[in-house]
Amino acid sequence: MNDGPLTLPEGSARLRAFAILLGCALPIQVVGRGAIGVVVLAAFLCFLSMPGKSLYVKRAFGAARGPIGVMLLITLIFWLPNAFNSVDPVRSLEAAMRTFAFVGIGTLFWAVLIEHRGIQDLSLRALVIASTLSVVIALIAQTALPELHWFLHFRGWISLPLGTSLKPFSALAVLTVPAMILAGIRLKGVWTVLAVANVVGFLALVWLTYNRATIAGLLGIIVLAAGLTAGFNRTRQVKVAMAIATLAVFSAVLIWLNVTRQRHGFGDDWLFPLWLIDFQRQTIWNFAIELFQQNFWFGMGANTINFAPGADAVIPRTFGLAIMPSHPHNWVLEVAAETGIFGLFSLLVAVSLSLMQYARGFFRTGNGAYFSAACMAAGYWASGLFNFSFWSSWWQVSFVLMTGFCLAQCFQPVGADDTQRKIEALE
Repeated sequence: MNDGPLTLPEGSARLRAFAILLGCALPIQVVGRGAIGVVVLAAFLCFLSMPGKSLYVKRAFGAARGPIGVMLLITLIFWLPNAFNSVDPVRSLEAAMRTFAFVGIGTLFWAVLIEHRGIQDLSLRALVIASTLSVVIALIAQTALPELHWFLHFRGWISLPLGTSLKPFSALAVLTVPAMILAGIRLKGVWTVLAVANVVGFLALVWLTYNRATIAGLLGIIVLAAGLTAGFNRTRQVKVAMAIATLAVFSAVLIWLNVTRQRHGFGDDWLFPLWLIDFQRQTIWNFAIELFQQNFWFGMGANTINFAPGADAVIPRTFGLAIMPSHPHNWVLEVAAETGIFGLFSLLVAVSLSLMQYARGFFRTGNGAYFSAACMAAGYWASGLFNFSFWSSWWQVSFVLMTGFCLAQCFQPVGADDTQRKIEALE
C-alpha cells in the first residue's frame, strides 16, 4: 500500500495538532475524566490522516516483539479464561481487550513521537501550558469558587461544595509531577519556571483534596527516585543522603497520619492500624481476599468483582457502604480475584520488566526520560494500591499515554533508513 510521502515534515499542521492534543490529554481532565477520550480520539484521527502510517505501525510492532511486549501477550492469554467463570463474559472480555487496545494506541503514538524531535518539544510545551491552566482552574475552584468547577462540568453556575470531585484530577499528580520535572529539564528558561510552578500546584491540590492514595503514590516515586539516584551516582555521600531523605519523608507522613487519623471504637482486630488504613478499606480487602481464594487459578471474571455473591452486604458502622463497592480499591487484589494467580503473576512480571528496563536505560545513558518514566510507573502502581479500579479506562489511558510520552524523549528522531536500528535498540 502506498502511504504517500514517507513521513510528514516537522512543520505539518497535522503533526503539530497531534503533538498539542497529546500534551493536553491529562490536563483536559480538569473538566471531567471523559474528556481524555475525546482528545485521544482526535489524536488518533490525526494519526490516521498521516502518510507513512506503515512506518509507524512497523516500529510499534517492533517494540512489541521485545520482552515486555511478549510478557503482555502472555498476560492477555492468562486473562482470557476468566471469562468462562464470569457472570458477564462480554464485560470481562471487553475489559481485558480494552486494556491491551489502549497499550496498542499508546505504542502507536510513541512511534510517531520518536520520529520527530520537533513535536516532542511541542508536546512538552503543550503539556506545560495546559497543566498551568488546569491547575489554576482546579485551585480556584477548590479554594474559592466551586461554581467554576460545576460550570466546566456543564452543571451550570451553582454553589455546591466540591467534596471529593477534584480527587480524580489531583490523582494525576503521580503522572504529571515526573512529566513536569522532565519538561523543566528539557525545555529550560521560562518553561522550567512554569514546570516547577505546576509541580507545586499539583502537590497543593493533592493536599487540599486530602488525597491519601496519591500521597502513597508520591511516596512510591520518592523511594524509586532515591534508589535510581543512588544507583546512578555511586558516591557514598549521595547514597546516605538519599536514604536519610527517604526516611525523613516517610517518617513525616506517618507521623502526620497518626496525629490526624486516630480512630477509636472500632476494635483492635485489624491487620493495619486504622490511622494508616481505614477499617472500611480493610473490610473490603478482606472480602476481596476471600474471593481470590475461591477463584484461585483463573479468577471470577475481569471487572465483575462487585457482582460477587454477598458483595452488596453493608459494612457495619457505615452509611450504606457495600462490602464490595464497584472495586476493592487495590489493583493487586482486584486483578488477583478477577483473573486468578496466573493473571496476577504475569502482570506483576510485566510491570517488573518495565521498571527494570527503565532503570537499566537510566543507568546506561543517564537520560532523564527513563527516570521520569520509572517514577510515573512507581507512582501509578503505588497509588493504585489504594484508589481507582485497575480497569478504569481514563486511568489506564492516562498512564499509557504519559509513559509513551516520556519514553519517546529517550530517542532522537530517526530517518527511514534507521527504522530497524531503532526498533532493535528498543528491544
